[in-house]
Order: sequence, then C-alpha cells, then structure tokens
Amino acid sequence: MRGVMIAVVVVAVLAVVGYSFWPAIINSMLPADSRPVEIPFTSETISDDDFDALASDLLATYPDRFDHIDRFRKAGIRTYEGPQTCLECHATAQIEDAETGETITVDLMENLLGSAHYKFFTTDRDNVWGFNGELADDFPMGKIDRPCPKPGSFAFTAWAEQVKLDDGTVLSEGCGQCHIGGQVQAPLGEIMPGYRTTQAEKDAIDCLICHAAAYDMNEKQVAYTDAGLGYWTQDRSMLAAMSIVTPTSSTCLRCHQHNFGGDIYIDELDAHFMQSQGNLGHDKPRIAHPGSKRGTPYSPSWDVHAAAGVDCIDCHTTEGHLIAKGQHTTTMMTNDLPAIDVSCTNCHGDAPHVGDYENADFYNEHTDIVACQTCHIPTLQEDNATRRDFDHPEFEEHPGIYVYTDEEKATTAADNGLTYVWWNGDASFLGNPIGDNPNGENLYKFYDPDNVWPEFADFDYDKWYEETMRPIAKLKPSKLYVMKRFNGRQHIDLSNIGPFGGMYVPYNLPTYYTTGDPKQAAMVELDKSMMGMMYGAMFKYYLMDKFMAFMNVDEWDTSEYEALKEGEMMEPRWLPVDAAMEVSHAIRRDGALTCNQCHTADGVLDWTSLGYTEDEVEMYTTLLD
Repeated sequence: MRGVMIAVVVVAVLAVVGYSFWPAIINSMLPADSRPVEIPFTSETISDDDFDALASDLLATYPDRFDHIDRFRKAGIRTYEGPQTCLECHATAQIEDAETGETITVDLMENLLGSAHYKFFTTDRDNVWGFNGELADDFPMGKIDRPCPKPGSFAFTAWAEQVKLDDGTVLSEGCGQCHIGGQVQAPLGEIMPGYRTTQAEKDAIDCLICHAAAYDMNEKQVAYTDAGLGYWTQDRSMLAAMSIVTPTSSTCLRCHQHNFGGDIYIDELDAHFMQSQGNLGHDKPRIAHPGSKRGTPYSPSWDVHAAAGVDCIDCHTTEGHLIAKGQHTTTMMTNDLPAIDVSCTNCHGDAPHVGDYENADFYNEHTDIVACQTCHIPTLQEDNATRRDFDHPEFEEHPGIYVYTDEEKATTAADNGLTYVWWNGDASFLGNPIGDNPNGENLYKFYDPDNVWPEFADFDYDKWYEETMRPIAKLKPSKLYVMKRFNGRQHIDLSNIGPFGGMYVPYNLPTYYTTGDPKQAAMVELDKSMMGMMYGAMFKYYLMDKFMAFMNVDEWDTSEYEALKEGEMMEPRWLPVDAAMEVSHAIRRDGALTCNQCHTADGVLDWTSLGYTEDEVEMYTTLLD
C-alpha cells in the first residue's frame, strides 16, 4: 500500500511540474522572436491635484458619469499599470449566461483569455464547409492562422513592424494594432492543447482600448524591445483609466471601422465613430489603407442604428468578454457564442413594416424569402475594395509608399460591387455564401468559377457541385441576401494549389511599401522564422494538412519551401471565384430599395443567375405592370 501511495504522489508531482512547465515547453518550440516577453509599457503616476484636474476635464468633455473616478479617488489609485490594476477589484464578475439567462460568476481574466478578441481564433463552428464536403469544425481557425488577401499577409508574420522611408518618416504597420494583447507576436501558444497563458501575456493585455472613452489612439504605434522585437504601444494614462465605460460603438469601432468604412472615410456628421482614422499616431503614424473590406460604415450618415445611438453590444449578445458574431457569416470564422443568433428580427420581429399602410403587408410578405439587408443596404461607401491587385502597386505621394491597386471601387449592384445571392447562413472555406433557390429548381449555383487556373482546366466543377455542394446548400432554407464582392490577385504557392485556390504567399509589408516589388516582398517574408515553422513538420501535421484538406488538396507540401524563398514556384493569380462577404451595417431606411428597383427587367436583380426559369423571370419582372 505504501508503494502505491508513493507512486500516486510521484505521478501527482510530475503532473504538477509538467503542468507548470507546459507553457514554457510550448513557447520553446516557437522561434525566439515569437515567444512572449516582458513588454516595457510605461505608466504614469499623478498627484492628487492632477487627479482632480483630469476628473474635471473628463466630466466637462464627456456626457458619461465615469464612476471609476470616485472609485480611484477613494482607493488612492494614481497609477494605471494594466490588467493588474483592473483585477484588484474585478478578479471575478457576475455575468448573464447568454443561453440560459442565469447569473453566473466567472474568473474575469479566464473569461477574457477564452475570447476570440484575445485568442484570435475559435474551434467550434457549424456553418463553414470545406470544398471536400466536410464541416470545418473542431479546428482552431481565425485571424491567428488564416491567410488574408486584404492586407496580403499572415498575422503571425506581419504583427508589428516599422516602415522607414528615405525622408526619415517612420510608419507603423501590422495586424497587432487590432489585437487586445500587446505582445511581440499573436498568441500562438493558445492553439496548442493544455496551454496556459503566461503572466507576461496577461500583463500585456490592453483593457482600456475597449473600456476607456478617452483612450488616445495616437498612442498605438510600433516600438521595439531592447532585443529588437516589435510590439504595439498602448494608452495607459490615468486620463484613459479614469474614463472607464461599458464598451460603446465608438470604442468597438477603434478597430472594427477599419473593415466597415475603411481607414480613409471619416463621417463629417460625427467623426467620433472614426477615432482610429483621425488619430493615426503621434510620431510613427499607422498606415491608412485605402479600400475598406466591406464599404459599410457604422456611423450616423450611413446607418440608422448608429444615428439612433444603438451600441454594438445591444445586438451582439455578450457573456462577459465573449461576444456573439451571429449564425450567418462568410468571412468571420471565429465566434465566441455560436449558439446565439444576431438578427434583425430580435428587435424588429417577423413583420417589421408597419408605417407604410399601403405597402406594409406587401413588404412583410417578402421577409420569409428576402433578408432585411437586401433592401436596406442599397449602396456602399465608395472607398471599398472589390478587385485588389497586389502585383501592380502604385506609388502614393502621401504618405510616400507603394500601395496595391484596387481595380474597382464599387458602390452599387450596377458597379458589380454588390451582388444578390441565395444564402442559408453557411459558407465555404474561402468565403462563398452557401445556399439554394427555394423554388426547388437546380438552376442556381453559388460556386461557378470565372478564373479557372490552367492546372485544373479539366476539373469537372459541375459534377463536383452537384455531388458535394448541392446537398449542403439544401440543408437549410435560404433567403435572398445582398453581398459584397471581393477578389484578390496575389502570389500563390504553386506547390499547394487545388481547383478552388491555393495558399497565399504573404508579403513583407515594409519591403512592399518601400520598393513596390511584390515578388521581392514575398521572398523577404518567406525568410522569416515563423514561415519556416509553417513549412515545418509540426505545423504540417498539427494544422496544415487539415487546413489544405478543406481546400480539397491532399496534403500540405513543404518540399518547395527553399525554392519559394528564391522566388520560384510562385505566381500572382486571381482567386478562381469571387468571394462574397456578408454585409449587415450601413442600414438605411430612407433610400432603401423599392419594388421597381427589383421587379423590372433592368432592375438590380439578375433573375437568371439566381436560378429562375425564363417564365419565372418574365412573371417577376413584369409584376409591377
């Protein structure tokens, strides 16, 4: 018995030791320049008089009460030191369970660390399908490991970099600017099973960018540690800390307006919704990228909800730091609360048209088959990206860098920026909305490639569609949705391609911006340590083989990595078919589509492409006659 007890104790000790050292073991597998480190954020200590002066300024400038002013005054807090200051009072929190409505108590830091806003990925999803016909579920996927053809880069290589111009100007660039973690790299350890976030990672979290009304976005710039590792600085001033609020639309849009309205557009009616765009940095400004992802600003001039003061979390249900994305998505593969729907009907019901007595019943009949957005997002803000060509950059005098060419910046369906599709809420692995015409005819196909790559000229796309995708499209009922088109021309790794596309080769952004040479920029980026790891054995067997399977490619081929670094085995190509991204903001009441903009022969709808027979087209387009 004594021997058994000793064995149990030994096993327990080994388990504890292993548990304690597991994060260090995982991080030791990462390249030295991608491991968590202590970040030298600066904090200020202010006097009581300065505290009172800041409090007066805040109360005079903002309508909010800012209850943390009194809390800080009584607690004697005169220095903000990041999350540890917050956790002195907020170690736990009582929150509402999003599904049951019950009040539960959570460890607030653990709640935050489990969120997509921190992890940059989630593993559970039930609405993303691979081109092999398999559900892309139980798989870590998000911005942390998913290549994106909008910036032409990967988050784990283009995290925090300075772009130094010949005239001495220094610009800040990288995916880390929109991440609440302030480390030198994306939180890569989180992908591994059993990982526990290190204290250095927790200490670097930027609580105030979401929770401070007076956060100064000019403080978000790239700096370097003594070891030369890039990271994003933060506003850790007492002014910001004293202005704590529940997140509002203005705070959320410090990051998210980048994809809604873009980095160029500022609403003249209320620029408060575009704090990032108006405050690019004190001395190393962030690069303002032309061409927004969606072209749907959330601001008073564009969205009735913004004009009415509706905040993001009024619709996007929260569970502490977990936030519902909604059950309809094509390009956002992360979702903290996949069981929670985010829908217009949550507020407006199934019969939302009540004011127009002459037409209300007619409009309400459409809601069974036409999504609200289809009529209420009639146009896009003109600075949007529809066809982005990275292989033909153009020099911009200000700020003095080479920038990709956006061949089309479209505003309406007639410009081919908006398209109308049948959608059941699911998406393909590359952002194609899955759906089928509910009239029962097999005339509609959501995937019909225009840019077939020469290696797959003989691939039978029609047979593949009927056997693999048609059954998936019919799993759920579809409605008619408006979507935003996008296609990108970027260098592709020709050793990892399939009939539906291939792996992007990321660009080193400082090289791209300063030389205008995409191929050279790709070669420089491929030489980074994390790209070597991506083409190594661990990534291959743990992530990449499965990733490529969803692309309908047999495996992740690492054999051509050295050739790629020399500029071989790569070529710029358009995606085989346009992606179509969900749009759900920039909702208009005035200017929404009316009957004669759809039910006429020259209206916005291409009835034939939507899968209607000639007789049906004639019937629906002559309805108004």
